[in-house]
Amino acid sequence: MTTKLYFKDVTIFDGDAFFRGSLTTDGDRITRIVRNGEIPDGGTPTAAGEAVLIMPGMVNLHTHVPMTLFKGVAEDLPLKDWLEKRIFPLEAKFISREMCRIAGQWGMAEMLLAGVTAFADMYFFEEDIAAAAKEIGIKAAIGGGVINFTTPDGKSPDQMIAYTVELAETYRDDPWIFPCCAPHSPYLTNENCLLTLAEISQKYRIPFHIHMAETRHEQEAYQKQHGKREFERFDELGLLSDRFIAAHSVWVDDKEMDLMASRGVTVAHCPSSNLKLGSGIAPVAAMVERGVNVAVATDGSASNNNLDVLKEAELAAKVQKGTAHDPTVLPAGMVLKMVTANPGRALGNSFGRLIEGGAADIVQVRLDSVGIAPVHDPAAAIVYASSPADIAAVWVNGRQTVKEGKLLTVDRAALGNEMDRLAAAVRRSL
Repeated sequence: MTTKLYFKDVTIFDGDAFFRGSLTTDGDRITRIVRNGEIPDGGTPTAAGEAVLIMPGMVNLHTHVPMTLFKGVAEDLPLKDWLEKRIFPLEAKFISREMCRIAGQWGMAEMLLAGVTAFADMYFFEEDIAAAAKEIGIKAAIGGGVINFTTPDGKSPDQMIAYTVELAETYRDDPWIFPCCAPHSPYLTNENCLLTLAEISQKYRIPFHIHMAETRHEQEAYQKQHGKREFERFDELGLLSDRFIAAHSVWVDDKEMDLMASRGVTVAHCPSSNLKLGSGIAPVAAMVERGVNVAVATDGSASNNNLDVLKEAELAAKVQKGTAHDPTVLPAGMVLKMVTANPGRALGNSFGRLIEGGAADIVQVRLDSVGIAPVHDPAAAIVYASSPADIAAVWVNGRQTVKEGKLLTVDRAALGNEMDRLAAAVRRSL
């Protein structure tokens, strides 16, 4: 259910800049934004005054959301061992429609409570993830992972490609679900599959979401096999475009970054996952300097342990400042765009922005909490001082999903009981 909203004389971050102003919605759309003034026919204010900030719903551009079930099961391992010795065996045993629905919705609940209103997912049984997303009230850009062997949901690579087309057709005009092509990586998805998926991405104008250059070993092995680095070879194959979402992109050189910028590639930077797995630190400051569109994302809970993109934005900024020995790189306003407008560019529509006629995906933040106040710089207050406890309310497509830290759309206790049942089975297997 949607209602008309009126935010009167509040601080607004529209995905680009901060200003004082007012905003109204009608149904699932933003109808009017006024700077430095009120809206005479706005009606009764939903919220008003200096203690209120509204901003676009945040976008988590790279997740494997059902992996909330595997939080903490594969700690302190390098990526190869993490995948092959822990994650792949657990997935083979536990992935099911039920697991993807329950564990997926648990992750969605965590994101909504942290102000995330859209996420890009790469996993299995994505139609069940889509159904869970629509029930809880979060937008999902979904893609079934295409790999060189039979997937945990029993599909061959060719069947996963056909499934991608099915998703593209089924959700073509859905206001909540946005299909993607989702090849796993250059080393787990062969080039014939990559080329076919690129054709599907072009035909349906949907994102091409893939892990790229995550570890030094991956990049070196790829170069030895193909004679070129990953982004160079992908450009040669015609795979790079403004629909290309490159998760990680840790081990890239200057030439690759120039290619990424010229082709409009969006990087989904996952600092916690990359640090925790010992993969390295992506050269984000250098990417930004070259004009690469960079978003900040969490990756899955098994390698991050949380799905809070603002926490990731803070880490991204601090790590780049520290490694560059330069406190001026990645200022707070810039990294805030990396969880709003920048990932929105890769998904299209009005993701990550507050604009007239755009989707009413709105997060209301309280500026008078002990953690945030006093506020001298609102960007710094959000990035460096806020927590999910400061999220006063969340609306997605005009539907209120969060109010004062409470989910309004699902029974959190019942969902927690289902999650506990699944988690107990995983613990027994360990």
